Amino acid sequence: MLRMATVLLVMALAIATFAPLLVAIPTLTQTPALLAFAHAGAACAPALSLVAAAALAIRLWRSRTWSGWVLLGVTLICAWLSRVNMLEWMFSSAPDAQVAEAAQFHDVRDSDMVIGVILGGQSRAYPVRYLAYHHMLNDRLGGTWLLPTY
Repeated sequence: MLRMATVLLVMALAIATFAPLLVAIPTLTQTPALLAFAHAGAACAPALSLVAAAALAIRLWRSRTWSGWVLLGVTLICAWLSRVNMLEWMFSSAPDAQVAEAAQFHDVRDSDMVIGVILGGQSRAYPVRYLAYHHMLNDRLGGTWLLPTY
């Protein structure tokens, strides 16, 4: 009974840990229910990892089996991953983007879509195909910090 309960607990932990990654799958429609599921998984995964680790410690104390050690390893990995934002690894901002005058920048085609910003008479255009990889870019225009995103 304890074996099956710990296996189910670790499976629930893995689902809760990786639920936030569902919103990054481009083929899935981001519905309110999917976003709520992802947020609920992210919220309960840290506590669930503590419960799973405690249950596995009891299981391993009673009988040291290789399956118990494997489940403990999975639990520890999930515990660590539940405390970091995996989406930041996948979609990190461009760290050292370089800015050029439009006349000097020859890689933008007339057919390219851009995201444009005008602040205090200064302007900046961000080609969407450059933002598509990182999805965001830290920049400063005049004295204002910008985070153009796509």
